[in-house]
Amino acid sequence: MTVSSPEPAPPAPGIFETAADAEATAQAVAAAAPLAAERADVALLQTLDAALREPVYRLLASLADNKYVLGRRYAEWCTGAPMLESAVAAAAMAQDELGHARSFYPLLRAFAMDRDAAAMEERGWQSRPTHAMACLERPFVAWPEYIAANVLVDTALTTLLGAAVDSTYEPLRQRARKILQEEAAHWVHGSGWLRRLATESAMSDTLASMWDDAFTWFGPDDDPIISTLVNARILAADPETLRDRLQQRIEPLLRDQDLMARPLPWDRWDSVARRLRQAA
Repeated sequence: MTVSSPEPAPPAPGIFETAADAEATAQAVAAAAPLAAERADVALLQTLDAALREPVYRLLASLADNKYVLGRRYAEWCTGAPMLESAVAAAAMAQDELGHARSFYPLLRAFAMDRDAAAMEERGWQSRPTHAMACLERPFVAWPEYIAANVLVDTALTTLLGAAVDSTYEPLRQRARKILQEEAAHWVHGSGWLRRLATESAMSDTLASMWDDAFTWFGPDDDPIISTLVNARILAADPETLRDRLQQRIEPLLRDQDLMARPLPWDRWDSVARRLRQAA
């Protein structure tokens, strides 16, 4: 009679930290990422100082979740855009954003604080909870919402990635450089539509509704996560500088300049989820 072998036990938490030799580390890397290129990126976690691993993880997780949910929102307008050309653009932009998320999620598998990263590619991945910006939690009900997210949210993510093109963390540096090339078309689409809709009250109201989420996403000026990453040269700009860059990018497009002066609701900032809590 043949006796089946028991299923192998799952890797213990912190496997990368407890691996005692090169063979054990290689096995952990192979289990963490299915593709050779991804395994190489995961292995680079060993180049990070232990004190940097949580800040890097928090940044990558926030980028991945926001890219993923933004891509889903774009995809929902592939057949609902007001013009056929914009429907095609929505499909292409959705593919870009989901691809960006797909490039970030595998990096999370190596971190001891995330044992569920692989679930993003398994059955039911659409229902996984995320820490994306609050303004992305529900589908966009009108085209101005799509454009506001295109101009504000998409550009906020791109602004931060612009500060990572010379990052000392190679996996982030490589992704930032590639993503910035693809995002150029997103800006052309969003800025063009914003100029077209600038006189409509719905556009101004929608920008105001998403403004706080986009501008607080970098964290407060003394944000410990971003400050740590700047000190380690993983990022090249602090939250205040990132906000200034986002504002300079958007300001020429705005009809309502009062948006620039509105105070940000830091009392609703969730430092763990890296997003604003919903207003009461």
